[in-house]
Parts: sequence; C-alpha cells; structure tokens
Amino acid sequence: MQSASLHYTAGKQAPVIATLSSTTRLRSAGLVVRRVSSTEERLASDLLVRRMYAWRGYRAEPLAPSPGHAERITIAAWQDDELAATLTLSPDNGTELLCETLYRDEIAALRAKQLRICEYSRLATDPEFSSPALLQKLFHTAYLLSRSHFDASDAVVEVNPRHSRYYQREWGFSRIGPLRICPRVEAPAILLHRNLQHTIPESFAAAKAA
Repeated sequence: MQSASLHYTAGKQAPVIATLSSTTRLRSAGLVVRRVSSTEERLASDLLVRRMYAWRGYRAEPLAPSPGHAERITIAAWQDDELAATLTLSPDNGTELLCETLYRDEIAALRAKQLRICEYSRLATDPEFSSPALLQKLFHTAYLLSRSHFDASDAVVEVNPRHSRYYQREWGFSRIGPLRICPRVEAPAILLHRNLQHTIPESFAAAKAA
C-alpha cells in the first residue's frame, strides 16, 4: 500500500497532500507526527504508554512483538524532539484484535458486513505536551494511515467511558459496545466505531485552519 504524506507549513491555511510516500508525516511549529521507525522509538513509545497508564492507575503490559501482528504500526508525536504522544494501529488480518477479548460479537458483526477494520489502541500523551493541536494531528495521521496504508473502511477503539465524548465529538465515533471491565488495564471500557469513508469532522477543519 502507498501512504499519503501531509506536511503543515507555517503561514499556510491548508496542508499540502502528496501521495506516493512511504510514511505520513505532519509538521507544525516544532511538532512532528509520523510512524515510529526504529527499535529505540518503539521502546520509548511503549514506555510512555506504560508510564501514562500507571499514572492513571491502569495496568499496562509491554507491547510484545507477535508474528500475527506484523502489520501493526505505531505512530508518535514529537514536540521539539521530545516524545509527546503515541498511538498504535492494527489491521484486522485474521489475528484477534485487542478489543475482541470483550467485544467478540460486535467485531464479528462488523466483519459480517465485509468491512475492513483498523483498531486504534494504546493512546498515551505526556501531559507536559498535551494540547488539542497535538491530538488533532496525531489522530489525523492515524486516519490517513488507516485509509492509505491499510485500506481500512472502518475503525474501532476500546476506551474508558470518560474519554468517549472526545472521540465522539472530535472524530465522529459512535458507541457500539456496552460498558465492561477490560482485564488488560483493569478499568471500565466501551467500544466505539467510525466509518472511515466519511469525511473528517468539521471540528478538525476548524482546528487545522487555526
């Protein structure tokens, strides 16, 4: 698959999008969002996830390499060369998605519609760098890679209910799974879904022009 590349340039109101690039990269005033590309970056991203989960009282295990998840990718945001946020994308390639532990029937229902699913997981943001602009660029990169790299038609994400309004308001996700306790992090969870073939919400367009 070919990925789209999107760069933000100071003083421009809209990004310039170019296809035929191996990575998707967003830049803006010292902020760079792209796919992690080395073992060191993967380890740093994993450490950020475990540190932020522990800070919130969640349990988090290291993201172990798995042959069944060889296509899984992690994206990250760096602010002035400091790791600020990370998010992992996993295509539905026949290996069990993380959310299937709790929501097997809901995922089976999506598969029955012949949807090409991408799962978002392991979101973590360093509070020192957290901002609406950073999250907008991180999730927009996830959207681009889901569509261009995985050819995904739909995305799912298992989130703590207190975070669900952000996903619904900013990114157009809707709830498709009931409240349950996730054994991986020992915290409440619900399952959200988004049709990636729909356009990006107006809230992103407004933030992009700001």
